[in-house]
Amino acid sequence: MKPKRSTKRISLARDLDKPRWRVFIVATLLIALFAMVSVKALELQILDRERAFKIARKQHHGTSTLLPRRGKIFDRNGKELAVNIDVKSVYANPKKVTNPSETAKILSEKLNLSQKKILDRVSSDKSFVWIKRLADSESVEELQNLDITGLGYIPEPKRIYPNGHLMGQVIGITDIDSIGIEGIEYRYDRLLTGKTRKITLKRDARGHKILNDPSEIQDIDQYKTSGHDIVLTIDSQIQHIVERQLKEGVEEVGGEKGMAIIMNPETGEVLAMASYPFLDPNNFSKFPEVNRRNLPMWYAHEPGSTMKVFLAASALDDKKVNPNSKFNCENGRRRIGSAVIRDIKPRGTLTVAEIVKYSSNIGASKIGELLGRDKYYKYLNKFGFGKKTGIGLPGESSGLLAAPRKWGPIELATISFGQGISVTSLQLVTALSAIANGGYLMKPYVIEKIVGPDGNVIEQNSPEVVTRVISYDTSYQMKQIMQGVVENGTGKKAQIPGFSVAGKTGTAQIPNPKSGGYYSGRYITSFIGFAPVEDPEIVMVVVVEAPGEKTYGGSVAAPIFKQIAEKVLFHMGVSPKKVLVGMTVMPDLSGMSVRDILKWSEEEGIKVKVKGSGFVTNQKPLPGDLIKEGMVCSIELKQKI
Repeated sequence: MKPKRSTKRISLARDLDKPRWRVFIVATLLIALFAMVSVKALELQILDRERAFKIARKQHHGTSTLLPRRGKIFDRNGKELAVNIDVKSVYANPKKVTNPSETAKILSEKLNLSQKKILDRVSSDKSFVWIKRLADSESVEELQNLDITGLGYIPEPKRIYPNGHLMGQVIGITDIDSIGIEGIEYRYDRLLTGKTRKITLKRDARGHKILNDPSEIQDIDQYKTSGHDIVLTIDSQIQHIVERQLKEGVEEVGGEKGMAIIMNPETGEVLAMASYPFLDPNNFSKFPEVNRRNLPMWYAHEPGSTMKVFLAASALDDKKVNPNSKFNCENGRRRIGSAVIRDIKPRGTLTVAEIVKYSSNIGASKIGELLGRDKYYKYLNKFGFGKKTGIGLPGESSGLLAAPRKWGPIELATISFGQGISVTSLQLVTALSAIANGGYLMKPYVIEKIVGPDGNVIEQNSPEVVTRVISYDTSYQMKQIMQGVVENGTGKKAQIPGFSVAGKTGTAQIPNPKSGGYYSGRYITSFIGFAPVEDPEIVMVVVVEAPGEKTYGGSVAAPIFKQIAEKVLFHMGVSPKKVLVGMTVMPDLSGMSVRDILKWSEEEGIKVKVKGSGFVTNQKPLPGDLIKEGMVCSIELKQKI
């Protein structure tokens, strides 16, 4: 009988074999895993190095957003109006700040910030916090000299307006985050704002952002992040003339505010647009919010007698009258229903041309009746009143022009001489350009072109005819009538020696919204005009609100028009007429540069003796005097302080 095999021994042998299989399986898995890692490493390091670097950067680096670099704004001649300069922003690494309380105290004093808020920031568990963006250079320099541990400085673009208040309300402003909040800066913020700029920051073991040294900054796509540039139709030299003369004129008569706008009548290009009091976009927080308003397009007011120009043009174009049609002006007093209309100076019979020249309210009311409310409304609408011009800037007012069905006899009469209707200076200058250019209403524009960061023009504006308002013959007749206003009527103070000028004065009471009537002794004075009459280069509107003792457009706004127009025409190279053989009228050269003087001297063949540098402060002969052949003109210049 055979001995039985021990089942215990067999079981033990099997158990001894199990570890070998396990080792084999584990080893196989390890080899496979190693192979996968090796393949991945090969892929990352050799086949896709850039992707590997990105993953590493993501694990060990973070980013922080910097302020965008906005596009520039230029005038029509390429002069910079809004630019960027690099200004240092202050940051801290709280983990490296050795004395948070003392550091917060110093930062509070130097940067004019809340000490408690700063203490909270420099005491946080973060490795990177902003203290103040775009700090002033003096404060930064003082902090850098103190060499405070844990503080750092990063350059960021700050919006700067190198010409101060020059066209401040037109250009607008940006906030601390470089976002446009007024004017062109607001309207075109999306295009002006560059792409987001970022800096690369290291991360610590906990993932906090660290920036120990400004040299660690990596500006991503630095040369591809700028916004679009904008070129305006405005000439900064013309704007400078307008603002200077407007300020002097308003202050001289004690006015509360003033506005002026100049347009090229052939194209609709705005050459200047000014509001006084001014606004300096560099320090806008120091100015009242009311100063931010672009008055020529925002401020709607009753036009007063300037509306008689458009009344006469409408009646002439509709063949209801001719320049010599006569109307009885009833010696300065006319009753319509329960209302009484008065003229400043009583007159009898006047022609249409004389009604405009002497500014008769009674004569205007009778022309309005003859034209009729529906026809008059139709023409006012075609001239662009009662609706926005579409200039493309924020804050434009449409004014107020009621539907003709709401006009009774008295409303027709008052609207005929500029009451019961409100307009903006932009509407007035656009409508007047239609008279100056032969009858076409042009769409006004202030943006000439928009240029991308790559230099390609993405938008180019050009002259656009809205509609024909009046015929060429009517335009010619109105030019002659308006020239008579300046030569022999209420606009004599707008005369410019050597130039033909057409214009119209206006005076209107200021409505009192509380009483529903008008303020006593408060007026809006205005003058609208163009020059030269035979070939108008500029059309201008000047408005002054609430002057002191002088209350008529002819004595308040007309002189400002003259001072502006004379200098602007000179700047544009439009020479005065030769009034005598071998003689020329001396223009007003005040405020002109040496370059302007020499250019004028060469073109006119006039000898000049220049003393000093800067801008003209004195001249001989005086403005308006005749320059005899061979005479040497003495020009004195001084630098502005």
